[in-house]
Amino acid sequence: MSENCMANCMATKIYLQLRNKTFYYRVELPRVNNKRRYKIISLHTQNYFEAQEKIKQMMAEEEKLRRLRQLFNNLIFESDDTGGIFTLVTNFSSKRLSKRNKVKDVAELYSLYCGMSEEIKKLSEENKALMNHIKNLEKEIKEYIGPVNVAIAEICKPKQSVSDPQTPGYTIGQVLESMLSQRQASNSATYQKRKRQTIVKLLNEAGLSLESDYADFHNVEMIEKISKTIINDTSTKNDVKKMKVRYLKELATRGNIINSDLYKNNIIELFPEIEKTKRADKNPHLPYRKEQLLEMFNPKYDYFQKNPDAFWACMIALFTGARINAAITLQYKDILIKDGIPCIQFCSDHKIKQLKNDASERLVPIHEQLLNLGFVDYINRQKARLKAKDTDFIIKKCQTKSGEYNNKFFTRELSPFFMEIKVKTGNNDGFDFHSFRKNLSIALQDSGVGATYINDIIGWEGKTTMEQSYSNHTLAQIKNEMQKFSYDFLKPSFAKWKTIMAKK
Repeated sequence: MSENCMANCMATKIYLQLRNKTFYYRVELPRVNNKRRYKIISLHTQNYFEAQEKIKQMMAEEEKLRRLRQLFNNLIFESDDTGGIFTLVTNFSSKRLSKRNKVKDVAELYSLYCGMSEEIKKLSEENKALMNHIKNLEKEIKEYIGPVNVAIAEICKPKQSVSDPQTPGYTIGQVLESMLSQRQASNSATYQKRKRQTIVKLLNEAGLSLESDYADFHNVEMIEKISKTIINDTSTKNDVKKMKVRYLKELATRGNIINSDLYKNNIIELFPEIEKTKRADKNPHLPYRKEQLLEMFNPKYDYFQKNPDAFWACMIALFTGARINAAITLQYKDILIKDGIPCIQFCSDHKIKQLKNDASERLVPIHEQLLNLGFVDYINRQKARLKAKDTDFIIKKCQTKSGEYNNKFFTRELSPFFMEIKVKTGNNDGFDFHSFRKNLSIALQDSGVGATYINDIIGWEGKTTMEQSYSNHTLAQIKNEMQKFSYDFLKPSFAKWKTIMAKK
């Protein structure tokens, strides 16, 4: 990254400034005579990431000192009702802690003190005095909090690098949090959480934890050990293995950004290159069998009665081949009449409507069975009852509370019900929402519907130039072709569902 680029990056950062090729941290001081005052602190680096890390450390240290001072000032001594305000009380060697102190507060104070004891030379005179006062009380504090709390607190004493005793080391947890804090805008908080869980699991399997020294991870032997574990895992497909390697590479690279003197970037070259999972090896989507469809749409179950949106989402997919995003993000305006034919319109005219390709944008006549089920009538009743606008979504659960697309609709709404009635056996059994699309494609082919018509109905681009060039049928032609197929075996169930849904 060039120096000019770094300077531009800092335009929106209120704490960092680049001066004479060095980053500085600007701190606003209390006003005097209503005039602003600032203190400029050099961070002694030209590296933006290192400067940012130093600021985080400084702010964390300031917060620790603030908390340490607060806990110290709250100390109660025998025959002392004013508390332990160190500016007023100076002779602590003759003081004893009162039993009115909370053990957990005193233990926290000692833990903070232990964590900062090695940094006393860098502190201001006022903070040095504070640390010395606590040091004078150290024996009294240890007796008060007991050996268990003492042992826990002394774990907080900072580790030092073996190669350079003057340079403090980092724990894996510190480097990981630093890495995750730099997440890209395209990565959601959920994605970051999943990444963190994956990395922690890999580290635990290798005998490491977040409290381990980062140098224990960032070395040849450990990288080779973790890499072998990933490669030899026969239960995981290559795409997942590639993802794991990518996460660990990012963690290894982060160490170089934090301190290039300690952690060398050539460690990255040790990670294996893994090929993508072959298409033939991926879990295929399987169509639901007739007995599965009969079971899930059996009116003896009240799930769809309580969740009519889920019922209609399944019906839309079963009769149009819509993928889950297209099926559940329909707006009221997408149910329309074109050339006298009731249709469902699939288009990507909203940020959460994420159609796969151009062929996915299409107008599909509503099948006669779906019309007879009362689909259009239900939509019209729902719109009138809710006083909904044309742009409102038919299925409310298509969005999360933050307004993003709900990509957990199947796993949270339908999958538990399907597993309860034994239609599904597990998350990787090949039966999912996409299975309805498979059902329609098979039904259309078995009924003799032409390939170019199937492309128009389901939203396929077509495999050959002929299919792509001649897939421009009129709605009337598509409607007539769709009449060739029907789910006859579901007619008895649909008759009952028509009565049930008419009351919704």
